[in-house]
Amino acid sequence: MSRSKRFLPVLALLTGLALAAGTQYSIIVGGQVAPDKAIVVNGQTYVPLSALKLLGINSTLKGTTLTLGSAATAANQTPGGANQRPSLEGCLGETLFNGIWRLKVTRLEAIKRDPGTPLEAPGWGLTVELRNGARGTLSPTDTGVSGTGEGIQLALPDGRTLNVDPLDVQGLTFASLPQGGVVIRQLKFYSSGTDPARAQKPVKFLFQINPKGFEDAIRRRAGGASYTTPTPSFRVRLDCQR
Repeated sequence: MSRSKRFLPVLALLTGLALAAGTQYSIIVGGQVAPDKAIVVNGQTYVPLSALKLLGINSTLKGTTLTLGSAATAANQTPGGANQRPSLEGCLGETLFNGIWRLKVTRLEAIKRDPGTPLEAPGWGLTVELRNGARGTLSPTDTGVSGTGEGIQLALPDGRTLNVDPLDVQGLTFASLPQGGVVIRQLKFYSSGTDPARAQKPVKFLFQINPKGFEDAIRRRAGGASYTTPTPSFRVRLDCQR
């Protein structure tokens, strides 16, 4: 949202404390200082939308109504099938942040595996940027991501999914990234030559993260980093772009 200077009230009010209007507080999200500050007016604390966006909460202003998240996002917070894992959701070209990883999907294109050979198979290539938002060096497998890409999928319009190539994806899942480091990789998803899925364009990208796989020893090595949401997995809609 362009009007990043608008503020929302924090539900927990400061009580028993008389604070002057205009008091400001620095905001720390996932161990990093946010660019904008919270303010206090008449004893009530207001947080900028830019800070909420760092937590994966998007906002939309229409007329005099400000909406946090979306109807689609809210609906998708209910578990029930591969496409309905509780996740942070966004669109192509949008950066999503879960307190550790910043993920952005930039391109989807049709590809072929081993073209011109008996092993030729249709598929899809998805270009992904994954950036380390923690203070220490980490790889995705340190933080609950499967090394062979289990749970990294493309969802098709009929509800079926294509799994990522389990060998190729290791160039992303095992990448060792320092603070601010980024890996850019085209992930590959194939279907069999006779599979009707070859004619379907994927509608969602699913990136599963198990927060229980983020062990305390690794947290300490990463400067005390932690996920800032109980649902750190990502879901990217491929039918919208921002």
